[in-house]
Amino acid sequence: MTLKLDWFADNALELLAEHRIALKLDEAQDLQKKLGRPMTLAEATIFGIQLSEHCSYKSSRPHLSGFPTKGPTVELGPAEDAGVLRVFEHEGERYCIAVGHESHNSPSRIVPFEGAATGIGGIVRDIMCMGARPVGVLDSLRLGDTIDPEQRNIAQGVVAGIAGYGNPLGVPNVGGDVWFDKAFNGNCLVNVTALGSLRASDLIHSYVPKEAAEEKWELIIIGKPTDNSGFGGASFSSEGFSEDDDLEFKKAAVQEPNPFLERHLVASIMDLIDSLKATNELHKIACKDLGAGGVLCATVELCEGGGYGADVKLDDLHVAKEGFLPHVIACSETQERFCFACHPSQTQRIIDHFEKKWELGKVAAHAGASKVGVVRADGQYKVTYGDELLCDAPASLITEGIIYDRPYTSKKLEPQQKEVKYENGMVLFA
Repeated sequence: MTLKLDWFADNALELLAEHRIALKLDEAQDLQKKLGRPMTLAEATIFGIQLSEHCSYKSSRPHLSGFPTKGPTVELGPAEDAGVLRVFEHEGERYCIAVGHESHNSPSRIVPFEGAATGIGGIVRDIMCMGARPVGVLDSLRLGDTIDPEQRNIAQGVVAGIAGYGNPLGVPNVGGDVWFDKAFNGNCLVNVTALGSLRASDLIHSYVPKEAAEEKWELIIIGKPTDNSGFGGASFSSEGFSEDDDLEFKKAAVQEPNPFLERHLVASIMDLIDSLKATNELHKIACKDLGAGGVLCATVELCEGGGYGADVKLDDLHVAKEGFLPHVIACSETQERFCFACHPSQTQRIIDHFEKKWELGKVAAHAGASKVGVVRADGQYKVTYGDELLCDAPASLITEGIIYDRPYTSKKLEPQQKEVKYENGMVLFA
């Protein structure tokens, strides 16, 4: 039976805590009103992740919207998995750089090596979703006072994690910077950027086209088998830390990296792109990385981005082992995975490409490619597991998020370095 959670019941606050749902009570009640019924446990988990700061930027979006996003060199601004900038034009072809940026602050604070490593993997997948070939990564680090043993361990683990993923992946670290200050004790900042090269004509989008519903485009998950690693990662990354935190639970929300599988995925996806270009069928796919929110996030955003919904069957997904709860399968942030949406004429071709030609299952146990769903025209997002209907909600309700206009005060900071000198492209500090 599918568990239903009534957010107007007397024990609503206890339900939020018991199931670790990252929603405020008024948020859960508002969603229940919009649905017209109590939410299932899977729906509550989905909304808790999708409406987190990490996924929806509910506090920072009004401020981020003030940044300039258009210009003569901008091929593609914000809204998809990565931005794309024009570098030069030759014989009518625009050559571009895809740029992705994200932070892995909270994971790196509690599990430094894995937290920083998965930041590299995730941001490289983001630029690959645009059809770009990874050419470099950069890291900007703000770490605590290394006189403190705990902060020194965090710093060493973060640097080792960046190298431990980037080196096997074969994508060079081409730049970055690091500052150490006690202000970052307990709150390190681990920012990562990835760069990829592509032609504008080879750009792949992170949403299905307008014809996707009529043509019944299908959804394929490729890569590592889904497990329970990283479950709830987006929600916990949106929270602060306190002395009462269950750190062991939060550590379990950090994903497990496999850079050797990702290197294989980089090569196989670039090969798929070349194959589709050769048959003039690159326009028949769209792609998203499975980061925060896992299968749920990737499938709903791919489809809703084109104005549609989806039917998703979780029991068709390849998993690491039996026994995972359905809402965990839906929302786990297992690494090294992509979601392709494609014209049905390409479905078997894509599955065979990864399972037969590139033999993902021989690189990582149970890795592969699974068709899990189909685009639906009415905008409804439905997820089933066997006979259970886990989710039945408008796709737009899941993706639109919440906006908060939080009070703030401005602070004027005096520059600490008034004279800056450069030598061989490096900044020299007094």
